[in-house]
Amino acid sequence: MEGAVRRARAPVFFIQAENDYDLAPSRSLAKAMHDVGKDAEVKIYPKFGRSPAEGHSFAWRGTDIWGADVIRFLSKHCGG
Repeated sequence: MEGAVRRARAPVFFIQAENDYDLAPSRSLAKAMHDVGKDAEVKIYPKFGRSPAEGHSFAWRGTDIWGADVIRFLSKHCGG
C-alpha cells in the first residue's frame, strides 16, 4: 500500500474513528505520501459506536459526521 500511495496522482484524505481496529495505516500511509511530496491529510474522529467493528464501519455509516470535511478537502484540492 505504501508503494501505491507514493505513486498516487491525487491527494488522499484518510479518515477513521478512533475506535477502529488500527489507526496506524492511515498515519503511515499519509506519512509515506508526505515523504515524497504528495498531499495527504489524516483526520481521526471520536469513537463511533462501542466496538472496533462499529468504529470500522464509520467510513460508510458516519457520512453525516465526516461529509463536510470531505467536501472541504475536495474543494481545496480539486479547485472547487
